[in-house]
Amino acid sequence: MFSILITALVAFFISSLFGYVVHRSLHQKWTGRLNRKHMTHHLTLYPPTDYLSDEYRQSGQDNTVRIFAVAALPLVATPIVLGVTGLLSLPLVITALVVMGIMGFLHDYIHDRFHIRNHFLTRVPGVRVIFQYWNRLHYLHHIDMQKNFGIFLFHWDHVFRTFWKE
Repeated sequence: MFSILITALVAFFISSLFGYVVHRSLHQKWTGRLNRKHMTHHLTLYPPTDYLSDEYRQSGQDNTVRIFAVAALPLVATPIVLGVTGLLSLPLVITALVVMGIMGFLHDYIHDRFHIRNHFLTRVPGVRVIFQYWNRLHYLHHIDMQKNFGIFLFHWDHVFRTFWKE
């Protein structure tokens, strides 16, 4: 049981670091076309002056979710390879993959909901406060795109000094 908990924590930290690094990279000009496509989200679909909409505005050519998925292939393959080689037991492989899957889903789901006006998460007691806090930090990211790269987890922003609370 202890090894499952440790595996889940390691997968959590690695997944969140991966999300931070990829998102931060998408904001750098050296990523070329990927940067330009991601900027569609920030500059055209959801600029700070028009951050919310009644429905999520589809990004069309901004395929950030697919970029994250392709970039995550080595990350996802690692526990599988460790399992096949016998270095990680099947329950630990499953634990790592489940945590990575949950993290990926939450990043995508929560991010999109930040941009929806009066989303139901803003009305759920207990969830409302943290959702609004995360949303505020994400809004600040749309003001200064070199800050707050975490979508709903900002521990790596603290570590790498990109956190901005205002």
